[in-house]
Amino acid sequence: MFNRITLFIFSKNVKNANNNTRLLSRWVSRKPVRVISSEDYNEEEDGPIIKPQEQEKPLLPRNSKPLTISKRSQAPKITLDMLETTIDEAGNFIYTKMKDQDTRVTSILTQIKSQNVRDKKDLILLEGKRLIKDALDANCKLEYILFSRFKEVEYLRPSLPKVGANLYKMPYKEIQMWSNLTTSPGIMGIFKVPDVENHMPARDSIPLTVICDNVREADNLGAIMRTCHGVGCKEILLTKGCVNVWDSKVLRSACGAHFKLRIQKQFDWNCYGDFIPPNSNVFVADNRVISLNTIDEKYDEMVLRNVINSIPVIPYYSANFSQAEHNVLIVGGETEGVSEQSYKLVSQMKGTRLNIPLGNDVDSLNVGTALGILVFEIKRQFMLSK
Repeated sequence: MFNRITLFIFSKNVKNANNNTRLLSRWVSRKPVRVISSEDYNEEEDGPIIKPQEQEKPLLPRNSKPLTISKRSQAPKITLDMLETTIDEAGNFIYTKMKDQDTRVTSILTQIKSQNVRDKKDLILLEGKRLIKDALDANCKLEYILFSRFKEVEYLRPSLPKVGANLYKMPYKEIQMWSNLTTSPGIMGIFKVPDVENHMPARDSIPLTVICDNVREADNLGAIMRTCHGVGCKEILLTKGCVNVWDSKVLRSACGAHFKLRIQKQFDWNCYGDFIPPNSNVFVADNRVISLNTIDEKYDEMVLRNVINSIPVIPYYSANFSQAEHNVLIVGGETEGVSEQSYKLVSQMKGTRLNIPLGNDVDSLNVGTALGILVFEIKRQFMLSK
Protein backbone atom coordinates (compact mmCIF):
# COMPACT_ATOMS: atom_id res chain seq x y z
CA MET A 1 0.00 0.00 0.00
CA PHE A 2 1.44 3.25 -1.16
CA ASN A 3 1.01 6.64 0.41
CA ARG A 4 0.73 9.84 -1.72
CA ILE A 5 3.98 11.79 -1.71
CA THR A 6 4.03 15.53 -2.47
CA LEU A 7 7.32 16.92 -3.74
CA PHE A 8 8.10 20.62 -3.47
CA ILE A 9 10.53 21.71 -6.18
CA PHE A 10 11.98 25.14 -5.64
CA SER A 11 13.70 25.46 -8.96
CA LYS A 12 13.23 28.99 -10.33
CA ASN A 13 12.92 27.84 -13.95
CA VAL A 14 10.29 25.23 -13.16
CA LYS A 15 8.32 27.76 -11.15
CA ASN A 16 8.26 30.24 -14.06
CA ALA A 17 7.21 27.46 -16.42
CA ASN A 18 4.29 26.59 -14.15
CA ASN A 19 3.20 30.23 -14.03
CA ASN A 20 3.38 30.57 -17.81
CA THR A 21 1.35 27.41 -18.26
CA ARG A 22 -1.28 28.62 -15.81
CA LEU A 23 -1.62 32.01 -17.57
CA LEU A 24 -1.62 30.59 -21.10
CA SER A 25 -5.38 30.11 -21.19
CA ARG A 26 -5.90 33.76 -20.37
CA TRP A 27 -4.00 35.01 -23.42
CA VAL A 28 -4.73 32.36 -26.02
CA SER A 29 -8.06 33.93 -27.08
CA ARG A 30 -6.74 37.46 -27.45
CA LYS A 31 -5.97 39.15 -30.77
CA PRO A 32 -3.02 41.46 -31.43
CA VAL A 33 -3.77 45.19 -31.31
CA ARG A 34 -1.45 45.98 -34.21
CA VAL A 35 0.68 43.90 -36.56
CA ILE A 36 3.99 45.57 -37.44
CA SER A 37 5.53 44.83 -40.82
CA SER A 38 9.25 44.25 -41.17
CA GLU A 39 9.72 47.70 -42.74
CA ASP A 40 7.90 49.46 -39.90
CA TYR A 41 9.77 47.36 -37.35
CA ASN A 42 13.14 48.34 -38.78
CA GLU A 43 12.05 51.99 -38.86
CA GLU A 44 11.08 51.83 -35.19
CA GLU A 45 14.32 50.07 -34.32
CA ASP A 46 16.28 53.00 -35.75
CA GLY A 47 15.50 54.84 -32.56
CA PRO A 48 13.17 57.83 -32.31
CA ILE A 49 14.53 61.23 -31.50
CA ILE A 50 13.20 61.73 -28.01
CA LYS A 51 13.09 64.64 -25.64
CA PRO A 52 13.75 63.77 -22.01
CA GLN A 53 10.57 65.26 -20.59
CA GLU A 54 8.33 63.43 -23.08
CA GLN A 55 9.58 59.83 -22.67
CA GLU A 56 7.08 57.60 -20.93
CA LYS A 57 8.37 55.91 -17.76
CA PRO A 58 7.41 52.30 -18.63
CA LEU A 59 9.63 52.42 -21.72
CA LEU A 60 12.79 53.24 -19.76
CA PRO A 61 14.79 50.96 -17.50
CA ARG A 62 15.06 52.17 -13.94
CA ASN A 63 18.75 52.90 -14.05
CA SER A 64 18.89 54.43 -17.54
CA LYS A 65 18.71 58.11 -18.41
CA PRO A 66 16.65 59.54 -21.29
CA LEU A 67 18.67 60.75 -24.25
CA THR A 68 18.17 63.70 -26.55
CA ILE A 69 19.30 62.53 -29.98
CA SER A 70 19.62 64.67 -33.08
CA LYS A 71 18.48 63.79 -36.57
CA ARG A 72 21.94 62.50 -37.47
CA SER A 73 22.07 60.17 -34.46
CA GLN A 74 24.39 62.46 -32.58
CA ALA A 75 23.92 62.62 -28.84
CA PRO A 76 24.50 66.16 -27.57
CA LYS A 77 24.84 66.86 -23.91
CA ILE A 78 21.47 67.27 -22.21
CA THR A 79 20.82 70.65 -20.64
CA LEU A 80 17.68 72.24 -19.24
CA ASP A 81 17.46 74.77 -22.05
CA MET A 82 17.12 71.92 -24.58
CA LEU A 83 13.80 70.71 -23.21
CA GLU A 84 12.00 72.69 -25.92
CA THR A 85 14.81 72.97 -28.44
CA THR A 86 14.02 72.59 -32.13
CA ILE A 87 17.54 73.02 -33.56
CA ASP A 88 20.74 72.13 -31.71
CA GLU A 89 24.11 73.85 -31.92
CA ALA A 90 25.15 71.63 -34.84
CA GLY A 91 22.10 72.65 -36.85
CA ASN A 92 20.27 69.33 -36.45
CA PHE A 93 16.56 69.14 -35.74
CA ILE A 94 15.54 67.94 -32.30
CA TYR A 95 12.21 66.20 -32.52
CA THR A 96 10.13 63.42 -31.00
CA LYS A 97 9.10 60.49 -33.15
CA MET A 98 5.51 59.47 -32.53
CA LYS A 99 3.98 56.07 -33.14
CA ASP A 100 0.48 55.34 -34.38
CA GLN A 101 -2.29 56.75 -32.21
CA ASP A 102 0.10 58.37 -29.77
CA THR A 103 -1.87 59.77 -26.84
CA ARG A 104 0.16 62.98 -26.77
CA VAL A 105 -0.76 63.86 -30.35
CA THR A 106 -4.37 62.88 -29.72
CA SER A 107 -4.53 65.17 -26.71
CA ILE A 108 -3.04 68.13 -28.60
CA LEU A 109 -5.22 67.82 -31.71
CA THR A 110 -8.38 67.08 -29.76
CA GLN A 111 -7.98 70.42 -28.00
CA ILE A 112 -7.24 72.34 -31.19
CA LYS A 113 -10.29 70.80 -32.89
CA SER A 114 -12.59 71.95 -30.08
CA GLN A 115 -13.65 75.54 -30.71
CA ASN A 116 -14.27 76.25 -27.02
CA VAL A 117 -10.85 75.00 -25.95
CA ARG A 118 -9.18 76.62 -28.95
CA ASP A 119 -10.71 80.02 -28.17
CA LYS A 120 -9.96 79.67 -24.47
CA LYS A 121 -6.28 78.92 -25.06
CA ASP A 122 -5.97 81.31 -28.04
CA LEU A 123 -4.64 78.67 -30.41
CA ILE A 124 -4.84 78.34 -34.19
CA LEU A 125 -4.04 75.41 -36.47
CA LEU A 126 -2.25 76.06 -39.75
CA GLU A 127 -1.71 73.46 -42.48
CA GLY A 128 0.91 73.73 -45.19
CA LYS A 129 4.52 74.89 -45.06
CA ARG A 130 3.87 78.24 -46.78
CA LEU A 131 1.15 79.31 -44.37
CA ILE A 132 3.26 78.19 -41.42
CA LYS A 133 6.25 80.13 -42.77
CA ASP A 134 4.13 83.29 -43.08
CA ALA A 135 3.19 82.95 -39.42
CA LEU A 136 6.79 82.34 -38.37
CA ASP A 137 8.04 85.33 -40.38
CA ALA A 138 5.40 87.46 -38.64
CA ASN A 139 6.89 86.40 -35.25
CA CYS A 140 3.82 84.42 -34.21
CA LYS A 141 4.39 82.25 -31.13
CA LEU A 142 4.89 78.65 -32.24
CA GLU A 143 3.74 75.84 -29.95
CA TYR A 144 4.00 72.64 -32.03
CA ILE A 145 5.07 71.44 -35.46
CA LEU A 146 3.62 68.08 -36.56
CA PHE A 147 5.22 66.69 -39.70
CA SER A 148 5.74 63.45 -41.61
CA ARG A 149 8.68 64.29 -43.91
CA PHE A 150 11.89 66.18 -43.19
CA LYS A 151 11.79 68.22 -46.39
CA GLU A 152 8.73 70.07 -45.08
CA VAL A 153 10.59 71.11 -41.92
CA GLU A 154 13.73 71.90 -43.90
CA TYR A 155 11.72 74.51 -45.81
CA LEU A 156 10.97 76.21 -42.48
CA ARG A 157 14.55 76.11 -41.17
CA PRO A 158 15.38 79.82 -41.80
CA SER A 159 12.25 80.92 -39.93
CA LEU A 160 12.02 78.21 -37.29
CA PRO A 161 12.79 79.32 -33.72
CA LYS A 162 15.61 77.40 -32.06
CA VAL A 163 13.84 77.19 -28.70
CA GLY A 164 10.35 77.41 -27.28
CA ALA A 165 8.53 74.86 -29.46
CA ASN A 166 8.12 71.11 -29.96
CA LEU A 167 8.63 69.12 -33.15
CA TYR A 168 6.71 65.86 -33.53
CA LYS A 169 7.35 63.44 -36.40
CA MET A 170 4.36 61.19 -37.00
CA PRO A 171 3.04 58.89 -39.74
CA TYR A 172 1.39 60.63 -42.67
CA LYS A 173 -1.82 58.63 -42.22
CA GLU A 174 -2.17 60.11 -38.73
CA ILE A 175 -1.83 63.65 -40.05
CA GLN A 176 -4.30 62.89 -42.84
CA MET A 177 -6.81 61.62 -40.28
CA TRP A 178 -6.72 64.91 -38.35
CA SER A 179 -6.45 67.21 -41.37
CA ASN A 180 -9.21 69.58 -42.49
CA LEU A 181 -8.16 69.09 -46.12
CA THR A 182 -8.99 66.33 -48.56
CA THR A 183 -5.28 65.78 -49.12
CA SER A 184 -3.10 66.87 -46.22
CA PRO A 185 0.19 68.65 -47.05
CA GLY A 186 1.83 66.54 -44.36
CA ILE A 187 2.70 69.32 -41.91
CA MET A 188 0.72 71.21 -39.28
CA GLY A 189 1.63 74.14 -37.07
CA ILE A 190 -0.09 75.17 -33.85
CA PHE A 191 0.40 78.82 -32.89
CA LYS A 192 -0.79 81.32 -30.35
CA VAL A 193 -3.29 83.77 -31.85
CA PRO A 194 -1.31 86.88 -32.88
CA ASP A 195 -2.28 90.43 -31.98
CA VAL A 196 -3.61 91.47 -35.39
CA GLU A 197 -5.23 94.65 -34.07
CA ASN A 198 -1.86 96.38 -33.68
CA HIS A 199 -0.24 95.46 -36.99
CA MET A 200 1.39 98.39 -38.74
CA PRO A 201 0.16 99.19 -42.27
CA ALA A 202 2.51 98.56 -45.17
CA ARG A 203 4.69 101.42 -46.40
CA ASP A 204 2.94 101.54 -49.76
CA SER A 205 -0.57 101.35 -48.29
CA ILE A 206 -3.35 103.61 -49.53
CA PRO A 207 -5.72 105.59 -47.25
CA LEU A 208 -8.48 102.98 -47.31
CA THR A 209 -10.42 101.17 -44.61
CA VAL A 210 -12.69 98.25 -45.52
CA ILE A 211 -15.66 97.32 -43.33
CA CYS A 212 -17.03 93.79 -43.76
CA ASP A 213 -20.69 93.74 -42.76
CA ASN A 214 -22.39 90.34 -42.33
CA VAL A 215 -19.86 88.44 -44.43
CA ARG A 216 -20.66 84.96 -43.19
CA GLU A 217 -19.03 82.79 -45.85
CA ALA A 218 -15.52 81.79 -44.79
CA ASP A 219 -14.16 81.62 -48.35
CA ASN A 220 -15.50 85.10 -49.12
CA LEU A 221 -13.97 86.67 -46.03
CA GLY A 222 -10.62 85.04 -46.77
CA ALA A 223 -10.72 86.34 -50.36
CA ILE A 224 -11.55 89.85 -49.10
CA MET A 225 -8.61 89.81 -46.69
CA ARG A 226 -6.23 88.56 -49.38
CA THR A 227 -7.39 91.30 -51.76
CA CYS A 228 -7.11 93.99 -49.07
CA HIS A 229 -3.57 92.92 -48.34
CA GLY A 230 -2.70 92.88 -52.04
CA VAL A 231 -4.05 96.37 -52.67
CA GLY A 232 -2.52 97.82 -49.51
CA CYS A 233 -5.47 98.71 -47.25
CA LYS A 234 -4.61 100.34 -43.98
CA GLU A 235 -7.19 98.46 -41.95
CA ILE A 236 -10.08 96.01 -42.16
CA LEU A 237 -13.00 96.09 -39.72
CA LEU A 238 -15.26 93.08 -39.08
CA THR A 239 -18.75 93.41 -37.63
CA LYS A 240 -20.23 90.90 -35.20
CA GLY A 241 -22.16 89.21 -38.01
CA CYS A 242 -19.00 88.06 -39.80
CA VAL A 243 -17.57 84.57 -39.69
CA ASN A 244 -14.77 83.87 -37.22
CA VAL A 245 -11.61 85.39 -38.67
CA TRP A 246 -9.56 82.39 -37.42
CA ASP A 247 -11.76 79.79 -39.10
CA SER A 248 -9.69 77.21 -40.97
CA LYS A 249 -11.29 78.09 -44.34
CA VAL A 250 -10.69 81.79 -43.77
CA LEU A 251 -7.03 81.09 -42.99
CA ARG A 252 -6.52 79.07 -46.16
CA SER A 253 -8.38 81.53 -48.40
CA ALA A 254 -6.51 84.55 -46.99
CA CYS A 255 -3.12 82.94 -47.77
CA GLY A 256 -1.22 84.63 -44.94
CA ALA A 257 -3.00 88.00 -44.97
CA HIS A 258 -3.89 87.51 -41.28
CA PHE A 259 -0.28 88.07 -40.30
CA LYS A 260 0.21 91.31 -42.26
CA LEU A 261 -3.12 93.14 -42.08
CA ARG A 262 -4.43 95.27 -39.27
CA ILE A 263 -7.74 93.61 -38.39
CA GLN A 264 -10.30 94.87 -35.90
CA LYS A 265 -12.56 92.04 -34.79
CA GLN A 266 -16.06 92.61 -33.40
CA PHE A 267 -16.29 96.15 -34.74
CA ASP A 268 -18.91 98.17 -32.82
CA TRP A 269 -20.93 100.66 -34.86
CA ASN A 270 -21.36 102.89 -31.82
CA CYS A 271 -17.58 103.38 -31.66
CA TYR A 272 -16.96 104.04 -35.33
CA GLY A 273 -15.31 107.36 -34.49
CA ASP A 274 -12.36 105.46 -32.98
CA PHE A 275 -11.54 103.88 -36.35
CA ILE A 276 -12.88 106.24 -39.03
CA PRO A 277 -11.32 109.70 -39.45
CA PRO A 278 -13.91 112.50 -39.36
CA ASN A 279 -13.17 113.77 -42.89
CA SER A 280 -13.41 110.38 -44.57
CA ASN A 281 -15.36 109.65 -47.73
CA VAL A 282 -17.68 106.74 -46.93
CA PHE A 283 -18.92 104.40 -49.66
CA VAL A 284 -21.11 101.33 -49.57
CA ALA A 285 -21.12 98.69 -52.30
CA ASP A 286 -24.76 98.62 -53.39
CA ASN A 287 -25.94 95.07 -53.99
CA ARG A 288 -29.64 95.91 -53.55
CA VAL A 289 -29.88 93.54 -50.59
CA ILE A 290 -30.87 94.82 -47.16
CA SER A 291 -30.36 92.82 -44.01
CA LEU A 292 -33.86 93.13 -42.59
CA ASN A 293 -33.01 90.71 -39.78
CA THR A 294 -30.79 93.31 -38.12
CA ILE A 295 -33.29 96.16 -38.28
CA ASP A 296 -34.17 97.62 -34.89
CA GLU A 297 -37.79 97.14 -33.86
CA LYS A 298 -38.03 100.87 -33.23
CA TYR A 299 -36.70 101.60 -36.69
CA ASP A 300 -39.42 101.19 -39.28
CA GLU A 301 -38.56 99.34 -42.50
CA MET A 302 -40.10 102.09 -44.62
CA VAL A 303 -37.98 104.68 -42.81
CA LEU A 304 -34.87 102.62 -43.61
CA ARG A 305 -35.78 102.43 -47.28
CA ASN A 306 -36.23 106.18 -47.32
CA VAL A 307 -32.75 106.59 -45.81
CA ILE A 308 -31.28 104.32 -48.47
CA ASN A 309 -33.04 106.15 -51.27
CA SER A 310 -31.71 109.46 -49.94
CA ILE A 311 -28.12 108.25 -50.44
CA PRO A 312 -26.88 109.02 -53.97
CA VAL A 313 -25.82 106.08 -56.11
CA ILE A 314 -23.17 106.36 -58.85
CA PRO A 315 -21.11 103.96 -61.01
CA TYR A 316 -17.88 103.05 -59.24
CA TYR A 317 -15.66 104.42 -62.03
CA SER A 318 -17.18 107.91 -61.76
CA ALA A 319 -16.27 108.35 -58.08
CA ASN A 320 -13.23 110.45 -57.21
CA PHE A 321 -11.33 108.63 -54.48
CA SER A 322 -7.95 110.34 -54.71
CA GLN A 323 -9.12 113.74 -53.44
CA ALA A 324 -10.14 112.43 -50.02
CA GLU A 325 -7.76 112.20 -47.10
CA HIS A 326 -9.22 108.81 -46.28
CA ASN A 327 -11.74 106.43 -47.86
CA VAL A 328 -14.04 103.93 -46.16
CA LEU A 329 -15.65 101.13 -48.18
CA ILE A 330 -18.44 98.97 -46.74
CA VAL A 331 -19.23 95.60 -48.29
CA GLY A 332 -21.91 93.16 -47.21
CA GLY A 333 -22.54 89.46 -47.56
CA GLU A 334 -24.37 88.17 -50.61
CA THR A 335 -27.17 86.57 -48.60
CA GLU A 336 -27.62 88.84 -45.60
CA GLY A 337 -26.63 92.03 -47.38
CA VAL A 338 -25.70 95.30 -45.74
CA SER A 339 -27.14 96.03 -42.31
CA GLU A 340 -29.17 98.97 -41.12
CA GLN A 341 -26.20 100.41 -39.22
CA SER A 342 -24.15 100.63 -42.42
CA TYR A 343 -26.71 102.73 -44.27
CA LYS A 344 -27.24 104.93 -41.24
CA LEU A 345 -23.48 105.59 -41.04
CA VAL A 346 -23.25 106.36 -44.76
CA SER A 347 -26.21 108.72 -44.52
CA GLN A 348 -24.81 110.43 -41.42
CA MET A 349 -21.41 111.00 -43.05
CA LYS A 350 -23.00 112.02 -46.37
CA GLY A 351 -21.55 109.08 -48.20
CA THR A 352 -22.32 107.44 -51.53
CA ARG A 353 -23.59 104.13 -52.83
CA LEU A 354 -21.33 102.54 -55.45
CA ASN A 355 -22.82 100.45 -58.23
CA ILE A 356 -21.01 98.02 -60.55
CA PRO A 357 -22.96 97.95 -63.84
CA LEU A 358 -23.77 94.37 -64.89
CA GLY A 359 -25.22 92.82 -68.03
CA ASN A 360 -26.52 89.55 -69.41
CA ASP A 361 -29.18 89.30 -66.69
CA VAL A 362 -26.56 89.00 -63.92
CA ASP A 363 -28.02 90.46 -60.73
CA SER A 364 -24.94 90.62 -58.49
CA LEU A 365 -21.32 89.59 -58.10
CA ASN A 366 -19.51 87.58 -55.48
CA VAL A 367 -18.59 89.92 -52.65
CA GLY A 368 -14.89 89.13 -53.05
CA THR A 369 -15.02 89.88 -56.78
CA ALA A 370 -16.94 93.11 -56.24
CA LEU A 371 -14.49 94.26 -53.60
CA GLY A 372 -11.56 93.56 -55.91
CA ILE A 373 -13.03 95.74 -58.65
CA LEU A 374 -13.66 98.63 -56.26
CA VAL A 375 -10.41 98.66 -54.28
CA PHE A 376 -8.14 98.37 -57.29
CA GLU A 377 -9.98 101.27 -58.91
CA ILE A 378 -9.25 103.24 -55.74
CA LYS A 379 -5.58 102.25 -55.92
CA ARG A 380 -5.41 103.15 -59.62
CA GLN A 381 -6.64 106.67 -58.93
CA PHE A 382 -4.12 107.18 -56.11
CA MET A 383 -1.28 105.95 -58.30
CA LEU A 384 -2.29 108.36 -61.09
CA SER A 385 -2.54 111.25 -58.64
CA LYS A 386 1.06 110.69 -57.57
